[in-house]
Formats: sequence, structure tokens, C-alpha cells
Amino acid sequence: MTQSTQLMLDTSLNTFNEDPHQDMVYFPHRIRFLIPVLISAIATGIVVLLSLAFKLYKRPLSGMILAMNISHVLFYCSKLSVLFLPPHSNFHCGILSVINVFGLQSGEFWGAVFAHAFYIALKHQTTSEIPRMMKYYVIIAVIVPLINGLASLPTSFLIYSDTEKTCVHRIYFGRIDIESDLFTMIPMWIACIASAIWYKKAINKIAGLQETEAGPELYVLMIYPGILLVCWGPALIFEALLQFGLVGPNPTAFQIFNYLVNIQGFFNALVYGKSVAGAVRESCDRCLGKNVSKQTQTFIVPSIISERNERELTPGNYSLLSVQGNVISRSTY
Repeated sequence: MTQSTQLMLDTSLNTFNEDPHQDMVYFPHRIRFLIPVLISAIATGIVVLLSLAFKLYKRPLSGMILAMNISHVLFYCSKLSVLFLPPHSNFHCGILSVINVFGLQSGEFWGAVFAHAFYIALKHQTTSEIPRMMKYYVIIAVIVPLINGLASLPTSFLIYSDTEKTCVHRIYFGRIDIESDLFTMIPMWIACIASAIWYKKAINKIAGLQETEAGPELYVLMIYPGILLVCWGPALIFEALLQFGLVGPNPTAFQIFNYLVNIQGFFNALVYGKSVAGAVRESCDRCLGKNVSKQTQTFIVPSIISERNERELTPGNYSLLSVQGNVISRSTY
């Protein structure tokens, strides 16, 4: 390589690096920025510990809830790890990138396939179809995120910043951010849209069982994809606008969106944790010798239906979906 060619290459690289850009801090090392991460880590960790301690994963669909929360725990613990082992190189950031991408995508994809399993259970009025689908769910929610996580390792999705002293994702204004699109934006939109579609189909199925139009009380189910949309939607939209040069850098907006993204685990734990708490109470009552029907088990899934008789579904009292044997029943809490 001639000296002039080397000079041109160096100039080109320097020009690229000096282009206007914004560093998004993915792994803040100041504790005040980690408060939502810590809250979400504790909340999802409690759900995981309760599920393991009371063996709730043996119940229909609850293993998927456990897998989803384990993925979230990995995601949040990777962020908290910088408090004890600060990043010091691009390779370190690459390792964190693998864990971050896998935990994020796996957790959200588990939420999407959970919505599908919920619809399948309603459609067939039994959970017997779910084990047959599990191999496909594992491919979608474990294998694909793992491949994507490993694929992020040799990229510059996360790099070490000498200025921030931590791992950042660098966005160049007016340029398509391919790495962010592949590892964050596209997977998140897919998970959100898929969840909304399957929960809407579940709502229609419930309305069909009621032989009535879906009322507002059924649309409470949309809180599940709604959490994903509220927490990730603003960040995804802002980043897209930034890539196309339609907005400029705004550190305050970045900080707000970062808080929303990191608090998602807490909201998920609240929503799904309600059914976990009910199952724990049931297990405790059984251990204490209280009269608990062995035929009815809490179904850790968005609950919605109440039962007054064998075929009659009444609107309004939508609580936790339960399972009696292989047939989905409607029980009131």
C-alpha cells in the first residue's frame, strides 16, 4: 500500500469518526441512572425465585413465564455488572453485547409466543396443544436470540468510550443504523406487533365464546403488548427519526427513553406476578392443610373470564384464567 493510499484511508476513517454523532450509554456506571434497572432486576428476580421455589413452572404455560423472566434477569444483571466489573475494552463491551441482545430479544420473544400459546389454549379449550408447539417456541425465543447475540460480538453495536468510561452505542446523524436496527429495533417491533395480533385474536375468541361483541373489559388484555409498546415505542421512534436526520441530539430525551426501557421489567413483573402471587397463596394453603381443590390450578396467564355456569360467560369480572384438568375453565377470584 502506497503512502498516498494509506493517507487517504486514514483521512476517510477519521472523517467517519468525526461525523456528528451521539453516544447512547447502554451501561451507565452511576447508580442514579441504574435505579430503574435495579427495580426491574429485583422485581423479575422475585418472580423467578418464587416460580422456582414453589415449582410453578410445572403448571400450564408458567414455564414460559419463568423463561421470560430469566431472560429479563440476564438483561438487567448485565447492566448492573458494570458496578462491580467496569468495562475497559471493546471486547468487554462485546461480551456484554451478547448477553444484552440475547436477554432483551429472548424476553420479548417469550412474551410474543406466550400470547400465541394463550390464543391456542383458548381456541382448543385445552393446553394439550402447547407442548407440541414448545419446540417452535424455543427456536423463536431462545435459539434465534442466541444467534443474534453472538452475531453482535464482532460488530460495533457496543463499543468502549474513553469519554464515558463505559459501553456505548454510537449513532451517526442522518445515517441508517444497521446494527441497532438488526439487534434492537426490528426485533422489538416484531415482538410488539406479534403480541398485539395474538392478544387481539384471543379477545375475539373470548367474545365468540360469549356470543357477544368484544367489550372494553376484554381489551384489558392489550396491557401486555401495551407495556412493550409504551416502554420501547418512544425510544424506537426517536432513534428512527435520528437515523433519518429528522431530529437532532437530545440528551434529555435519551435519558427519559432509557428510563422507560429499563423499567419495563418492573411492569412485567407486576402484571405477570399477580398470578404468581395467587399460585403461591394456593401452594401455601395446601401446605398448611387448608381445603384447596386439587382439580383447579392457577393458570399463570393473562386472566379474563369468569364462569356462572357450564357455558355462560358473563362480561365484567375478568380475573385469572384457570385450568381444570385439560379443559380451560372460567373461575373467579
